Amino acid sequence: MKIAIIGAGNVGACTASLLISRQVCKKVALIDINKNLATVKAIDLAQMVAALDLDIDVVGGDDYSLIKDYDIVVITAGFARREDQKREDLIATNAKIVASSAINIAKWAPNSIIVVVTNPLDIMVYVALKASKFSPLKVIGMAGELDSARLKYEIASKLGTSSAKCFAKCVGTHNNDMICLESSMKFEDKSIKDTFDPDEIEEIKQRTKNGGANIVKLMGTSAFYAPSAGVLKMCESIKNGDEKPLSCSVFSKFGEDEVAIGRLVKLDNNGIKEILELNLTQKEMKNFKDSIEKIIKIISYINI
Repeated sequence: MKIAIIGAGNVGACTASLLISRQVCKKVALIDINKNLATVKAIDLAQMVAALDLDIDVVGGDDYSLIKDYDIVVITAGFARREDQKREDLIATNAKIVASSAINIAKWAPNSIIVVVTNPLDIMVYVALKASKFSPLKVIGMAGELDSARLKYEIASKLGTSSAKCFAKCVGTHNNDMICLESSMKFEDKSIKDTFDPDEIEEIKQRTKNGGANIVKLMGTSAFYAPSAGVLKMCESIKNGDEKPLSCSVFSKFGEDEVAIGRLVKLDNNGIKEILELNLTQKEMKNFKDSIEKIIKIISYINI
């Protein structure tokens, strides 16, 4: 398998490092508008490969021909969120970057699966799909696995235990309207409703929603280790056809409208294998529908 990453910044480089360490693919390409950045990070990663005695090729540069016939292309390119910004503030600038990347991917890797990471995530999945003209099954956004990881972290922190003992999933949009699925929130296969009262559960949800903003506030830029791990999970699932559901932003039809929004899905080497039905409470369903209406309103102003 060959995996390319568009954007050699923090998320792109960390993703490449994880893919190499887990030996997910035989070839990795880093593409960036800053040729020197992509080239030197590719050299550094290639030397990491040498240190680990692995048989993996790493290349980097600004030439999209490097990704010719690659299997998966991850789009991380775009401006990161600053402390004074919402994810939605990045729409105009990042839409141009993602659209350009998607057009080049369609040219050089027409049979690939696109994984979008650039914010605002759900909008950028729509942009990548329209610009690439790919099948909706082959354009997938990474955010739900990041939000789910943050939810697991908050549950574990509240319990003072390992996150490996916790399970949780987030769906919906990758912003403060995300849905922390109460039915999924468990500790050692037991619902956290057996441990926490409603106010404590609401506190966990709110801390999850603020997780990204808190990192931006403390660090001055967006997170990169956890988002990279989310991409890794998706790439491994695409490669192995894992039956374990992942939370991903996928193109879905709602009445006459089509939008990208976080759902629980199964992936394989063709992209989206199955979109699972969500078991939502009445409140969660309202939140989900409201999020769809907001996305429809935003994409009506985007020209691709």
